[in-house]
Amino acid sequence: MPGVIGEKLYFFLRSEYYRIVVRGLRGVDPFFESSYMGTSVAAASSRYCYTVFMRHIVRLFENGMQSVPNRVAEFGPGGSIGLGLCAVLSGAKEYYALDVVEFADNARNLEVFDELVTLFREKTPIPDDREFPEVKPQLDNYAFPSQIFSDEFIKENLSDDRIESIRKVLTTGNDAADDIVIKYIVPWENYGGTYPVVDLIISQAVLEHVDNLKRLYNVSYDILTPCGFVSHDIDFRSHGETYDWNGHWAIPDKKWKKIRGTRPYMINREPLSTHLRLLEESGFQVTSKVPCLGSACGMSSIQKKNLTGEFKKLSDEDFGTATCHVIAQKAE
Repeated sequence: MPGVIGEKLYFFLRSEYYRIVVRGLRGVDPFFESSYMGTSVAAASSRYCYTVFMRHIVRLFENGMQSVPNRVAEFGPGGSIGLGLCAVLSGAKEYYALDVVEFADNARNLEVFDELVTLFREKTPIPDDREFPEVKPQLDNYAFPSQIFSDEFIKENLSDDRIESIRKVLTTGNDAADDIVIKYIVPWENYGGTYPVVDLIISQAVLEHVDNLKRLYNVSYDILTPCGFVSHDIDFRSHGETYDWNGHWAIPDKKWKKIRGTRPYMINREPLSTHLRLLEESGFQVTSKVPCLGSACGMSSIQKKNLTGEFKKLSDEDFGTATCHVIAQKAE
């Protein structure tokens, strides 16, 4: 009898029911604060922002981008606009943070900015998988991309005058100073103003949290210039909601609704094929997709027979893809 009870207890502790009991169906809890609000220390660090931006820009140049974009938008910067500051330091004149609310701490942004200036000026190699093993996309070469950022380019875009213009925007809280624009668009989905026109839209482990993906991709297409790019690294894992990386696809919709509770957003459970389909329906041409398979990372996985509801129809590619870096381009 103790063996049977112990076995039942074991499976209870590994189940979504345990998580529901522990969290008490609260709308906000510490896990939510750290995982969904962009407040983790790593995500706000200068080296994290630097490696993410550089990985995106290197992959973009490998897939058709020919010059550093002048205007950049980022979906879901969360606790730091460090990626946007990287874009501005690399030559962009305008950066727009599209989010649900304005999360970023201005004092922290100034610290990150000063650290990023040093990283760029010293042409620091891109931090690799030994420092950030979870960051995607992976690169073949983590050397500083001098083929993109020449010495002359660095000197021009990191001149003392330009650095002070950027600092002025961050210090005064104004959206613009001289020819530099750094601005929040919140809430992005129901924005009352006029959307900016941009050359690049970027996100890192954000789109898995967006409920209305169709709206996001339609807005992306509308605000991009002809031949503009989107570069998204998407994380399809359960984000700790289940013990298996893809266990969230084994939870029935009604139970998933209880797990979410009153939280304003969570993971949307959409697989890779949904993003690829919506990109194409919005008018984009997918130029690159680099998946990271759950099996290759040695993560615990459910079996396909455990899938529930619509997830029973998942293709082998969807079922096995833990993360994917997707690049797409708008037609001329």
